[in-house]
Amino acid sequence: MGFSGLRSLITDIETHPGWQARQQFGQVTEYWPKAVGHLVARQTKPVSIQRHVLYVSVANASWAQTLTLERRRILHKLNHLVKMPLEDIRFSSGQWHTKPIRRAQPVSDWIKAHPSYIGITTAETSSEQLPVKTPEDAYTQWVATKKKQQQSQELCPECHCSCPPGEIARWAMCSICIVKTWK
Repeated sequence: MGFSGLRSLITDIETHPGWQARQQFGQVTEYWPKAVGHLVARQTKPVSIQRHVLYVSVANASWAQTLTLERRRILHKLNHLVKMPLEDIRFSSGQWHTKPIRRAQPVSDWIKAHPSYIGITTAETSSEQLPVKTPEDAYTQWVATKKKQQQSQELCPECHCSCPPGEIARWAMCSICIVKTWK
């Protein structure tokens, strides 16, 4: 198996069913207010798509009943806006008040010092991080992050490449150069 080009890799990612499902859900959440109207959109929130069925959480049972009766009209409007059509919509008030629990775990200094660590600061999330809509966006964002990391890294005295400061402190050179000396 040889190396394939970036375009080929991106095409493989875009055709993967998991990526397509995420794109479809992203489109649905983007066009939801347009399909149902802003008043209804404030009382509803799309939760997931499973087997071409959109699951929507609503504020109460009355909304669920009313929207269930209107689901064919909403589905018709929504399918004209999204690329991959949906087969049905299910409304439920069960998940309306549940919020995802995200507990921030403290990150130790040795994890932050690892070359693969990419921490997101508030400055990065507010202005520099863009929403990832395509594989190209994800790759561009990764390249920008890597370039920013390299600017703050030290240069190896042997090969003059950027490397984490921990490697310079430990071996007085980068890990690639130290491995060459061990051979």
